[in-house]
Order: sequence, then structure tokens, then C-alpha cells
Amino acid sequence: MNRKKSPNIVTIGSKSSVSLIVQGFARQKENITAICPTTDSGSSTGVIRKNFSLPAPGDVRAIISLFSDLKGKDALLKKLFEYRFQPEASKDLEGMALGNLMIAALSGMTGSFEKGIESASRLLKIRGKVLPVTLANTELCAELMDGRVMSGEMEVRRVGKAAIRRVFLLDEGCNTTPACKRAIQSADLICLGPGCFYTSIIPCLLVRGIADALTRTRGKIVYICNHTTTPGQTDGFTVLRHIEEIQRYLKKASLDYCLITDRMAPPEMVRAYQQERASFLTPAPEEITRIKGMGINAVLGDFIERGWKGKRSLHKVDTIRHDPMMVRKALMKIYEEGVKDRRVIIGSKGRRVNGKC
Repeated sequence: MNRKKSPNIVTIGSKSSVSLIVQGFARQKENITAICPTTDSGSSTGVIRKNFSLPAPGDVRAIISLFSDLKGKDALLKKLFEYRFQPEASKDLEGMALGNLMIAALSGMTGSFEKGIESASRLLKIRGKVLPVTLANTELCAELMDGRVMSGEMEVRRVGKAAIRRVFLLDEGCNTTPACKRAIQSADLICLGPGCFYTSIIPCLLVRGIADALTRTRGKIVYICNHTTTPGQTDGFTVLRHIEEIQRYLKKASLDYCLITDRMAPPEMVRAYQQERASFLTPAPEEITRIKGMGINAVLGDFIERGWKGKRSLHKVDTIRHDPMMVRKALMKIYEEGVKDRRVIIGSKGRRVNGKC
């Protein structure tokens, strides 16, 4: 495909979100901007935050590696960036990703977290752009249905607690960066998800300035719906409930499209994830009717990953992934339809409406 016709894409979320888009648009990585959450408080990232008073670098580090174009002998640096220490004599550095330490060091050398990320991006010769959603060192919190308030991402996503009523940032006044606003406002497509719902996607929407930028963008806002519920976060959720919650945190902005798998996954795949208390999501007809009634275009199809070889052993909970090329096909259709339709204007209340320019 001609690169000039490739859309400018902004992804909002963690590595799960970005990896899907990078795989689908591997030859156009320079047109992708990743806006990353910075509220993780676990393991390696938690140690960095505690010792250096920085926003969480973990998602940023993982996404820089995804964008890296280092090859041959130079690829060793990329592997080094993702290397995790497993010392036998001490647990101080157990599970520590060297890339997190490098970002902390570069932040100290350059004087800011933002410049440290820019330096790491140059060091790994990335194509594309990686932006932290905020430079504030804040915590993710959750109010539960039983009235308790949990602080820190590790507690927010803990399995077995009461259901989440709402999530919020400890520093509710923290702002996004001008770079994030510019990226959103100049994007052709803004992709939310897939990924951990309350700990990767929603935290980005909580940062002041993000929802407003999404209100003002002329790009199409697309939610790529998860294939399963996430234990500790969205237990019992339906497809519709996911979309209603996204809309809640978008405030005056609105989803334009959502990508939803309407085919059942293979039984062995469903059983494998049920063992981890993750339920496969398939929409009922009335859910699709209600989604369309919200003014959202529901794009239905078989977006389930091909060539599944069993559940993966990951740092966090594994889930059924999306097929990158099927997602690419759907996104390109959305983009091409948007190119043809130049009648979109900004409504008086900030919502997009159809009309003549």
C-alpha cells in the first residue's frame, strides 16, 4: 500500500493496544503514535516509581521496544532494554527490566521524564512516536461497590475484591501534554483498546485534556472491544457494558465505531481462559441494537487471532488476542470512508454531526 494513503493512527492504551496496530501496520509504523498509561504500580515499575519519583515507565518501555527498528547486531540493544534481572542473592532487583532503569537514568540526565523517553526512543531508533499520557506521578484509585476505596493499580486490578464502581486519579487535576493533544487532534483514527480496561485504557481518559482533545478531533474514534472479561476488573461485563463505560469516561466525546467479534471462539480456547475466570464476550442482538442507538457504528466480524497455540505465560493475565490483519482491514475501511466523507463538522456542543463545511 502507498504510504501516503496510510492513516495517521493514535493508540490509547498499553502494549496490548499498540502491538495489535503495529503488527497490522508494520510498514507504516512512522504513522503511529502511542499514548501510554503511566499509573502502573507493580513489580519493576513500582520500584522505579518509589526510588526515582517518576511516572510509571513500564508501558512506555515496552512500547518503545515494539517501535524499535534495530536489526542485526544492533538488535542486542533492544534485547538488553527488555532484559529482566533475576538475581539469586538479593530480591532488590528481582524482575527489574533494565529498560526501566535506563529511562530513569535518561530522565535524570536530561532533566525530565518526557526528554528521557525521547532520548530512549532515539537510542532504540524507533519508527513512530511514544508519548506518556501525563508527566504527573499520580496513582490510579478505585471506589468499589462495597464503598471501599483502593489505591494503586495493583489493588485496583486485584482479583477477588468487590466490583468497581468508578476509577479516578489521586491527583485528579493532572494534565496531559501538548504533544498528546496535538497527536489526537491531527489523527485520522484514534484507537482505544484492546487491553486491561480499568488499568490501561480508562486511566488515559482520566487525565485532564484527553477527553477534551477527543471531543475536538476530526479523526474517527474506534473502540476495539476485548474478547474476554478481565478478572478483577470487568467480571460479569457484557460487550454493551464495556462500551457504556467507555462512553462514561469520554464525557462529551463520543465513539464513532466499535470493533466487535460476533463469532464464537473455538471451545478449547474458551475453556482455557475460563480457567482464569475470563469469560468470552459475544454480543446479543439487542446489545447491537442499543449500541447503534447510541450513535455508534458497530463493526461486526471475526477478529479472533489465528493460529492460537494455547494460553501464554505472561507477567499479567493473558487473554484472547485479535488478528492484526483483520483489524487492519476494518480500520482501513473506516479510514477510507472518512476520506470520502468531508461533511463532518464540529457540533455546537462538541459532538460531531453531519453537515456541509
